[in-house]
Amino acid sequence: MNRFLPVFRTALLSAALLDAGAAYGKDFVIYDRMDYVGKPDLTDAKLSKVFLIYETELVMPDPTGQRKHGVLNEKRIRELAQQSYREGYRTISTDIESWFHEKDGQLLSPETLKQDFARMYQIFREENPHAYISNYSLPNEHLHSIRFYRPQQSNDEILAKWQQSGKRRHSSAAISDYASPVFYIATPNMKQWEQDVETMVADIKQRYPQQKIIAYLWPQYYSASGSPHFKQFVDAERWRKMLEVSYRHADGVIIWSDKRDEHGKIVRWEDPRVQSIMQATQAFIAKHPHKIAVESLQKPALDFYLNKP
Repeated sequence: MNRFLPVFRTALLSAALLDAGAAYGKDFVIYDRMDYVGKPDLTDAKLSKVFLIYETELVMPDPTGQRKHGVLNEKRIRELAQQSYREGYRTISTDIESWFHEKDGQLLSPETLKQDFARMYQIFREENPHAYISNYSLPNEHLHSIRFYRPQQSNDEILAKWQQSGKRRHSSAAISDYASPVFYIATPNMKQWEQDVETMVADIKQRYPQQKIIAYLWPQYYSASGSPHFKQFVDAERWRKMLEVSYRHADGVIIWSDKRDEHGKIVRWEDPRVQSIMQATQAFIAKHPHKIAVESLQKPALDFYLNKP
């Protein structure tokens, strides 16, 4: 066992508790990126908009065939950056995930990762002067899912694996505008989930004390292969607690979803499971009426946009 892990864990959790107390005095932003079919605009419900771009639009195959992870599609990135500015978005979340993992025997170095993220961020900032940008799961990997896939390992072994997997992300996280950890839940064990959230947040506060934390939340259980809870909807009471924990430890959340449930069926907005989640979300907002900030879209004046170089 790594003899430094108990000290590391104690320091992280102590920091998390201190930061949790400070969190109650801040504004909290709830971003909507749910993809349930028929979802209306939720701005009036105090949910803000985030410009989320998936890897398929940001990365293209390497024309030389040398880099298995692909290369930045700079033309498309610039178009998306212009779109984000034209539509008035401030908060931007890119979702490149494959770069952090081995592909066909290749593994990108931390220096290469930082260089490519810096270039992508640069393009967005050139085209959208308001851009506030980060990438999904920076600066650390999803601890709760690492734990799910290692049920026989000790907590120290799980933390060691999580720390090791995060090392390649740190230099890219340092040049991001905010931290974007993943708070998805994999099992109904709320106590363990909250402990994992606290550990992740404390690590972020220790490494990047100036960065705000905008975490990803999913109102369905994490899509872990082999899970008995695979993509089932979280019950309303548990979801409300997840929002409260996020409120204590983060500055905002991006509520994300795809379109399907545990059976692979399309989920519509009027589905009772979705509405139960929304009722719990509205109850959470009603409990903190003066602490929920709404980030509205700020479209540029037409004459300014036309004269933009």
